[in-house]
Amino acid sequence: MTDVNVLASEKVAVVGTVDPQTVANTEKFTDVVDMSKFRQAMGICLLGDMAAESLDFVAYVCDSAGNNATALKSATQLAAHATNNDNDQIVIGVRAEELSSQTYKYVKFGLVTGDAVGGAAAVVALGL
Repeated sequence: MTDVNVLASEKVAVVGTVDPQTVANTEKFTDVVDMSKFRQAMGICLLGDMAAESLDFVAYVCDSAGNNATALKSATQLAAHATNNDNDQIVIGVRAEELSSQTYKYVKFGLVTGDAVGGAAAVVALGL
C-alpha cells in the first residue's frame, strides 16, 4: 500500500537536465543516469516556440561517461510544422530491467531538431 503522507519529492529525484536553451541540429544531452541506483528513469522534454523542423527525443544506453551511446527508446519523431510542436511535452520512461541485456547500465536523454534554427527547450530526467 502506498503511503499517502510521503511527498513525491521524497521518492523522485532530478538526476539529469538539459537546462533551458536553444536546441537545434546539435544534439543536447542530459547528465548520465546510473540505473543501478534507480528502478526507473523518466525523461521529460519541454518545448518552447520551435521552428518548423522535425524533433527527435531519444533515451540512450551508454557508459558512465556518456560515451558509446546506443538508442534504447525514442519518441515518435515530431514532424516539421510551424506551430504543432510549440509548447509541447514529450515523455520517455526507462525501467532498469530494460538494460539487463545491454553492455552498459547507464542512460541519458538527447534532444535534437532537423535543422539549424531550433527553438527554446529543456529536458528533465527523473529517477525513482
